[in-house]
Amino acid sequence: MITELVKQWEENKHKLAEYFKTTKQDEYDSYETIVKKVFEICIPKATDYDGWDLEKMTVIDHGEYQGTQIFIIPTDTYQPDVEDYVMTDTYYGSCSGCDTLQAINDYSGFDDVPTDEQVKEYMTLALHLVQKIKRLGT
Repeated sequence: MITELVKQWEENKHKLAEYFKTTKQDEYDSYETIVKKVFEICIPKATDYDGWDLEKMTVIDHGEYQGTQIFIIPTDTYQPDVEDYVMTDTYYGSCSGCDTLQAINDYSGFDDVPTDEQVKEYMTLALHLVQKIKRLGT
């Protein structure tokens, strides 16, 4: 884990919980969207001077119905070096029995805001994405 990013997470995670509580689940129906929200809301600073360039985030996914998604996020800086990138990942499955995101939204009330229990589960998913963040080239 990257200490300065974990500190930002701790300071801002309540904002992400509020986002989940007040936003319909169909607006964050993919891991990619949740990763972007984690970086936008919870860990917006890559350095003291730069944020993240989420428009240039790369998603690697060679699976079909299940597999691993790898997210590579660059610092919003001119010509980033390899150390200016971070990555996180998640495993996904093909059904609610083997996929965390599908299990959380459980296809009930998907076009509604989540329950308090679902918010806790979305926050746990987000925490796991943060815990897996690593800098490239280290």
